[in-house]
Amino acid sequence: MTRLPSKERGCDRKVNLGSSYKKNADRLAKKHGKQFSVYRCPYCQGTHLTTKPVDGTYAEILYQTTQEDN
Repeated sequence: MTRLPSKERGCDRKVNLGSSYKKNADRLAKKHGKQFSVYRCPYCQGTHLTTKPVDGTYAEILYQTTQEDN
């Protein structure tokens, strides 16, 4: 079963990284010491951040950060 995005699932509460999503994602990866993926939300068309695997059925991955150590 594919989980579809919606306002009820929290799309309004997610940060939209905007057009500078690569720079913002890299900054957050360095700060938190985690690898992140950025995807274009099919519901709001914003760029959201996730640590969970995103496959092609939900949204295309636009960018992935590298693992950072603090």
